[in-house]
Amino acid sequence: MEENVQEVEVPKGKVRHSKYNQILTCIKCGIPVYLAGPAGSGKNHTVEQIAKELDYEFYFSNSIQQEYKLTGFIDAGGKYHETEFYKACTSEKECIFFLDEMDASIPDVLVLLNAAIANGYFEFPNGRVDFDNVHFVAVGNTVGNGADDKYTGRMVLDSATLDRFAIIDFDYDKQIEYKITKGNVEFVQFISNLRKDIDLKQIRHTVSYRCELMVTKLEAEGMDLKDIMKIVVLKGLDQDTINTISVDGSSKYHIALRELQS
Repeated sequence: MEENVQEVEVPKGKVRHSKYNQILTCIKCGIPVYLAGPAGSGKNHTVEQIAKELDYEFYFSNSIQQEYKLTGFIDAGGKYHETEFYKACTSEKECIFFLDEMDASIPDVLVLLNAAIANGYFEFPNGRVDFDNVHFVAVGNTVGNGADDKYTGRMVLDSATLDRFAIIDFDYDKQIEYKITKGNVEFVQFISNLRKDIDLKQIRHTVSYRCELMVTKLEAEGMDLKDIMKIVVLKGLDQDTINTISVDGSSKYHIALRELQS
């Protein structure tokens, strides 16, 4: 059943994800956190919000494919090249070390990270560093089970690594979507159902907050809705795939989709 647009008030001011307080509490308690959720659901932004609220320094690393991206290295001239992880471990202030796409990092690196979390120190090429100011947050699109039809480049995460983390499911948040779309309930409901059908049919496609924002802006400028649907919502999908999508409803968004399928 679709929600009534009159019953939804556009959130005012900054909107926080529904899992914000769970993540915040874990970080304050010194518990490493792993956020598992779809691409574009705001995982990075939420952790940055928390770092700002706590006045923690924030150190970011994308998925690590080579060990030296974590450890750093000493070049031929004897100079040590530090990493974001090294900066976090040597920080004199409370900080967050944020590892993006942990499930796309190589297992050898995660073993090293796991040992660092367990021991409270790390052996860098330029010497041992003991740390107690680092709070670990990692994110990924899977819960460590390896590649699936949508996220093909994902690694299996071993149970010892996962055991170090509180695992929090992090999906798209309705309040954030209402904020982005200026309270457009019909569109938010359409996108929610579209995501479900895409997942059900195992179509490799992402419909993120960014997509919702672009649709909202283009619609406000009067662009034809069928064109918006084609260039923003369904971008990159071939006609045969578009024709397999089935989303029940009678809103203008459903009608635009069906027109593209005819």
